[in-house]
Amino acid sequence: MVKIYIDNQSYDVESGKNLLETCLSLKLNLPYFCWHPAFGSVGACRQCAVKQFKNENDSHGKIVMSCMTPVTDNARISILDSEAAAFRASVIEWLMINHPHDCPVCDEGGECHLQDMTLMTGHIHRRFRFKKRTFQNQDLGPFINHEMNRCIACYRCVRFYREYAGGHDLNVFGTHDRVYFGRHEDGILENEFSGNLVEVCPTGVFTDKTLQKHYTRKWDLQTAPSVCTHCGLGCNTLPGERYGTLRRIQNRYHHDINGYFICDRGRYGYGFVNSDKRNIDIWLRSERTAPFFKVTKADVDTYLSRSLSDPTQLPRTLGIGSPRASLEANFALQTLVGAENFYHGMSEVDGRLVSLILDILRDGPVSSASLREVEQADIVFILGEDITNTAPRLALAVRQSIRNLSKELSRRLKIPDWQDAAARDAAQDKKGPLFVAALYQTKLDEVATQTYHANPDD
Repeated sequence: MVKIYIDNQSYDVESGKNLLETCLSLKLNLPYFCWHPAFGSVGACRQCAVKQFKNENDSHGKIVMSCMTPVTDNARISILDSEAAAFRASVIEWLMINHPHDCPVCDEGGECHLQDMTLMTGHIHRRFRFKKRTFQNQDLGPFINHEMNRCIACYRCVRFYREYAGGHDLNVFGTHDRVYFGRHEDGILENEFSGNLVEVCPTGVFTDKTLQKHYTRKWDLQTAPSVCTHCGLGCNTLPGERYGTLRRIQNRYHHDINGYFICDRGRYGYGFVNSDKRNIDIWLRSERTAPFFKVTKADVDTYLSRSLSDPTQLPRTLGIGSPRASLEANFALQTLVGAENFYHGMSEVDGRLVSLILDILRDGPVSSASLREVEQADIVFILGEDITNTAPRLALAVRQSIRNLSKELSRRLKIPDWQDAAARDAAQDKKGPLFVAALYQTKLDEVATQTYHANPDD
């Protein structure tokens, strides 16, 4: 711990961080765009300027970018300094020169980071009276809408897509004073985590195209914390509903599991919930040979209340669960009908395999690692599994683990982890050990130290 002074107020803070992250952790208002806690600082937007002083006798100081300045003992900075505030106001003004005035119709309206930061800096008047720079938008597939005219060139999108998620088909292109973030041509984004661009982008350049089909503002959505059901990792999600229709799913931060990102399957795979092919009617029959008849929910509530109060007075009731449903929903159904009358919805073979996996994880010699532990692993060995298809978020964690060697090399040069660009330059293309033994080629083969493709017996 070190002591720093912010606007003449002392704080005991953790060393090794940058000033921006430290100020935000202290709940101080300091605007920013390009910095992200998952992939550090590059100093691209110049929005987080503060005044730094040599000592308590220095009254002049100098303007520094807080995201690129490390925390040091007895450091003195000012967020409220008039010169620093004026600098931030001028930065947001020229960032907004070519930004369209389309907040009322922008899908990001009401939950836009750019709106929040503009308000924080006090920029409320546009002085620019000339023709705005415009771009042609791209068709990026069925999930993501592209509106390049809203871009403020923070570089978050390409840093996430290329450097963090390992994608190749999105990049930054520039000629003279025009910088363009997109593909070399129209086409579907190929990376399994492209949907995170919607949340990573601080403006409305990348927005959820699936939400546009039944759009509603954030404040009209009914949201509740949930867990993704598409694989066994348990990523935390935040589904939003209105008028009985599931409208979208967002990432919900969990330090040890999904962190800031979820895969596209978890984000966009909710369509079956709203499908008109789902059987939402309730059917009952009095005897095995009797015909089914449709009943109302009130009738079912009466039936269930009688079942819970005196199960012996009712005929045998079976509950059919589903591996697609949540653990909580399956457990509730099992509790209602009894374990002997509950079917989990998997074949006998699959059920035995899942039980074996659970026994190994519960009683085996090696504990099951969390995704956070996978990201911090020194060596990763993947045996007989294409995790990019079966558990995409785990594949993303593996991609972060191979950077641990490069981080170690940069630390020897006394480059902090948050100094992202410098750390990557120092490490060059050095990657940590990753070994893949699988039946066929996988997407992780491109970053693996060694691969082995063979049949299961080999």
